Amino acid sequence: MMKLHTLVASAMVFTVISTGGFAQEITLQEAEKLSLNSDPLARQFQIQALAQEEIAIADQQLPDPQISFGALNLPTDTFNTDQEAMTQFQVGMFQQIPSFGTLDAKSQISTALSRVENSNQAARNLMTLRAVRLSWLEALYWKKSLLILEEYKQLVDDDILSVQASYSSGRISAQRVIAAELAASLLDDRSLDAIKKLDISKANVSQWMGEDAAARSLSEEFPVFIKPIKEALFLQALKKHPTVKIYSAQEEASQQRVKLAEADYAPKFGLGASYGYRRDTPMGDTRADLVSLKFTMSVPFFTGPRQDRKLSARKYQAAAARLRSEEQLRELRRQYHVETASFERTQQRMLNFDEQVLKRAKDNVSASITAYQYEASDFDDLVRARVSELEAQLKRLRLEIDSSKSLVRLLYLQGETL
Repeated sequence: MMKLHTLVASAMVFTVISTGGFAQEITLQEAEKLSLNSDPLARQFQIQALAQEEIAIADQQLPDPQISFGALNLPTDTFNTDQEAMTQFQVGMFQQIPSFGTLDAKSQISTALSRVENSNQAARNLMTLRAVRLSWLEALYWKKSLLILEEYKQLVDDDILSVQASYSSGRISAQRVIAAELAASLLDDRSLDAIKKLDISKANVSQWMGEDAAARSLSEEFPVFIKPIKEALFLQALKKHPTVKIYSAQEEASQQRVKLAEADYAPKFGLGASYGYRRDTPMGDTRADLVSLKFTMSVPFFTGPRQDRKLSARKYQAAAARLRSEEQLRELRRQYHVETASFERTQQRMLNFDEQVLKRAKDNVSASITAYQYEASDFDDLVRARVSELEAQLKRLRLEIDSSKSLVRLLYLQGETL
């Protein structure tokens, strides 16, 4: 029994040192900023957005012109460059001109993909804030639970001393002493379990902040989260949520791909010019140099196997992207109604605990103490009263944490960021 008490006391002292005033504390606001600044995935989305912006500029440019050099019409019997009048050294340039609207569509696709990455970054930031806050609240619950358990453990220890004194005087049996010690041992076990849960919750918070910040202790200050805006405004704001904007930007990219496929029906053009140098004749007569001009145009006559199929596929893809956006908006609305109901019902339960449950649990303990002192009840009744009050305190704390968690999830749906 004493060894277990010593083990629990040592564990709680270590927890106080690692989470209390002996180490530099870190507030939730600091943890949020550190998590946002040290998230490599958010930075990756930012870099990918910059890359797509650069591609959008590049896609607006014409293809590089083609330059050609060559010797034309060399006689195969002598390979003399002055033997035949048709022999020439030629240099030329050719410029391909895409179909009208092709360059703009390609640029708009890359711009839309840049918005996808920016929305990915915003969504990741929101998710990071939500994860840090939820983990922080869970750690705070176990931290405060340890304080409540320690308080009740001291009360039970006082009860054990009273029972032991009664046993020494021969007024009660050894069975009651064992029952009292069992109650204390069960509280020790709950304390050890709370310490384990606290360590796990701290690890979940630390994974977002970076290794250096993880060594700092978590502040015991209870965070206050602002209740989200009214329902009508909230549901309207959902349309601007980053996860919805991801699919909206993907839909825009799909629409631009439709335009790109439609541009494939138009002919493509090409302009070229070349200059041909001819040597003088073997007799010394001068030969005129030659200039050539060229105009090309593609002829999209047979569109069925290629253009028609590609356009049809792009339209299907655009429709699918639009449905994904609608589905995401529907899912966010569902989450909103779930979290709103959870928050409101939790608030009602908290009010019930504050006005009735906690008061009655305390009165029940007082009555049990009085009855036990006058030997009107057994020690087991007092233990049960203590445990009921302890459970009520822990449930009230859990309700407060759950209420804050619902607000955190609602703030995520609202799209709130630092």
